[in-house]
Amino acid sequence: MSKSENTLLVLEAALERIAQGKPKRIPATRKLSVRAVEEEANLGNGSGYYYPEFVEKVKQVKADIAEARGEYVQPEIQSVRLKLNEQKRIKQNYKEKYKAIRDQLASFAAAQHHLNDKLVQALAKIDELEFENSSLKDRLSKLKRSTIAPIK
Repeated sequence: MSKSENTLLVLEAALERIAQGKPKRIPATRKLSVRAVEEEANLGNGSGYYYPEFVEKVKQVKADIAEARGEYVQPEIQSVRLKLNEQKRIKQNYKEKYKAIRDQLASFAAAQHHLNDKLVQALAKIDELEFENSSLKDRLSKLKRSTIAPIK
């Protein structure tokens, strides 16, 4: 027997122990994964991935265990689609919030511009009224001076 065949046998024996709920090296409460099987088989990290059929077998056993517990296991493509749809929904939500805030900012800028224009007009009117007031005071003082009669 070659080394790769021995490794595969050790991995399958570890998978069987985990599936039966009687692991030797890992806690029985640990989730089933290729890495958990590798640790149970006392092999290095990633050594199970050299055997793609073994990885599929682990996935199948994991689905069988979940099904035995009454849990529904979604196919991988379906779960990826659900995640994608969720990401699209979140992105759309952010786009809508961004657009609303951008519109609000444009409204604030327009209001600010309008208020600034009104301020400039009010300042111009104040200057005009102050000039008119000073000219009226000058006229009033001249009129009062002209009505003063000399004392004899």
